[in-house]
Parts: sequence; structure tokens; C-alpha cells
Amino acid sequence: MNAPTLIVSPGRQPLSLGAMRLVAGGLLVAMMLLYLAAALNHAGGAGWGYARAFAEAAMVGGLADWFAVTALFRHPLGLPIPHTAIIPRSKERIAGALGEFVAVNFLAPDIVAARLEHEDLARAVASQLSDARTARRIADGVMDALPAIADLLEDETVSDFLRRQIAQAGESAALPSAIGRGLRMLTEHGRHQPVMDAALAEGFRALEQHEDAIRAQVRTRTLWVWRLIALDTRASDALIGAIDDTLKAIARDPAHPVRARLTALLHQFADDLEGSPELRAQIGRIAADIAAHPSVGAYLQDLWRGLKTELIEGAASPSALAASEALAGAISRFGAALAADTEVQDVLNRRLRALISELAGRHGHDIASLISDTIRNWDSRTIVAKLEQNVGPDLQYIRINGTVIGGLVGLAIHQLTLLIT
Repeated sequence: MNAPTLIVSPGRQPLSLGAMRLVAGGLLVAMMLLYLAAALNHAGGAGWGYARAFAEAAMVGGLADWFAVTALFRHPLGLPIPHTAIIPRSKERIAGALGEFVAVNFLAPDIVAARLEHEDLARAVASQLSDARTARRIADGVMDALPAIADLLEDETVSDFLRRQIAQAGESAALPSAIGRGLRMLTEHGRHQPVMDAALAEGFRALEQHEDAIRAQVRTRTLWVWRLIALDTRASDALIGAIDDTLKAIARDPAHPVRARLTALLHQFADDLEGSPELRAQIGRIAADIAAHPSVGAYLQDLWRGLKTELIEGAASPSALAASEALAGAISRFGAALAADTEVQDVLNRRLRALISELAGRHGHDIASLISDTIRNWDSRTIVAKLEQNVGPDLQYIRINGTVIGGLVGLAIHQLTLLIT
């Protein structure tokens, strides 16, 4: 039987636990006084008989329910009566049962999936993000959080972390394979040609800058006899002209053999990055050596300090306000675009439902353990106080009901007794 709830008028709060105890206890005291009055007026007529019967049964019902309610939380009158103080004695069992109850009945993957089946999560997200005020709160939160997060991280900790990531990336096969796939994608679509063009441009500049040095080297390697007839000058001109003509030919012809050869070398290097354990191991050793070098650690630390300083100082600058407004606008536009694209919503809904169900299955028992461990760590007074404050006022209604119903049962028994005697 559900305990009745306290009905209050709008604007009024339900009675507190102490007030409800006074009501229930006051009703029991009233029944005791009624019983004494009826017992002292045994010659006062039939009405006092009914009053005495009602009071007797009401006292029995009220006392019995007082005992039952009190026994949940403590020993009645401080007496160690068996099967009393049930909640303090059963704290471990309650903790385990409550955690398991939450995991099985609320966080089971099939239950979560069924609950989310008809929920339009994507539309709800889109509605929130497209709201200008929500978007601004998110943007402000992100901009405020970045400097705070950066300030929490120590320079040496970040530097050591980045060095470990460099070393681990080199040891893993994923990084060389990713580089190999990237090179193959670039070469297959000819996207490496602009890089070659840039290298050729640098070659022209280097040739122009070092022309005098080339002529000097040719002159020093030419016999004095040939220098007398200026053969060294003609040799320098021929050498520089040959290099210049070759560079120009490569630059003009996308199918030049030199370009084809370099492309083939890049293909071979990409294949080696993906399939050669020796090359991957060599890259791993290089990455480890780079990460272990003290100058790399100092460089990463200086890099992080500069970035952190910019984040902290930038948070107070006018540009930070503009960045926050731009981010808020981007968030709002993204939400509006998502709200207008039902196809993307369907895809996002499926993935969100699957993700949430998977997370519930993976971490449901972790949450249950958190609940159980939290309750176990409470002392007996704490758990009794928390439960009693939440359900105690309603439990006092059991005492009131027991007193009233007990009295009515007593009246019925008294009337039945009068009819059969």
C-alpha cells in the first residue's frame, strides 16, 4: 500500500519530519487521554464504551506502527530488540542491491535503447545549438575554459607528455603507415607537383646566388695553362648553363624523366613506410632519439609557455570577445543547418542511440559500483539521516493511519461484541 502524500496548497511546503512526528505523536497521546477519560467514566453510558474501544484499538495500532517505523532506522527506546535498526544493520546489502537495481533496471543496454528509440536526440541538439543565447553560453564557456585549463597544466608536465607522444608515435606502426598513405594519395593525384615546382624555384635561386662560388671552384680545379686562354671561364659558363637548362626543362615538362623518377621514388618510399618493418623500426629509433634530446624538451617547453601566455593574455583582449562572438555564430549556424537537414539528423540519431546504449552497457556496472561504494562509505548515522529526511515524513503517515484505522477496527469489534452478547 502506498503511503499517502501530503497535500499542500500552492506556495506552502510539506511539513518537515519533526512536524510530522509531532502530529503522529500528538494523535497517539490524544488517544491515550481519550482512553483514560473513557475508563474513568465507565458508568457514563454507551457512548463512553465506544470511545474506550476506539481509543484502546487506536493506541495498539499507533504503538505498533510507531515500533515498525522506528525499527527501520534505530532500536526503539534504545533497546537491542532483534530485527530492529534494520537500515543501519543492512547498509552493505542495501548498497549492493541499490547499485544493482540501478544497473539492471535503468542502465541495461536494451532498456536504454528502448527508451531512446523514439527520442529525436539530433533535433534536440540542433534546437539548443541554434538558439543564440545557448550558442553564446557555449562559446563563452569554451573561451573562458581554455586559459584556465592552460594555467592548470605545468610546463614540464606538458613537455614530458609531448615528448612521450613523439616517441610512442615513432614506435607505433600507425604513424609510418599514415605517412605512407598520405604520400601515395599525393603522388597518385599529382598533388606533389607543386612541391617539385617550389623545389625547382629554390634551385634557380641557389644557382643564381652561388654562381660566383661555382666559377671560383672551377677556376681552382683548372690548370694554369687553360686559365691563360680563359678556358675555365668557358667551362664555368657551360656548367652553369647546363644546370640552368636542365632545371628549366624539368620545370616546363610535367612528364620530364626526372619528375617521373622522383615520383617513383616517393611511391617506393610510401610502400616501404607501410610494408617495411626495418624502415618503421628506423623511424622509431629516430623519433625516440629526437624526443630524448634535451633541446627538444626545452623547445617544447618554450612552445607551450608561449601558447599558454597567448591564451591567458588573449582572454582579456578585444580579440577574445570577437573570437567568442565568431564561435557563437558558428555554433548557431551549425545548429540551424542541422535542424534543416533531416537526413543528417537520422544518421546522427542512429549513431547517438548506438553510442549511448554502448556506453550504458560498458559503464553501467561502473556507475552501479559508484553508487554502492558511496553508500558503503557513509556511516550509519549519515545513511539513516539521509533516508529519514527523504521518506521519514511519509512514514509518519503510517503511524497516523495505524492510529485511526486501529481505532475504527476497535469500534467495529466493540459493535460486533454488543450484537453477539
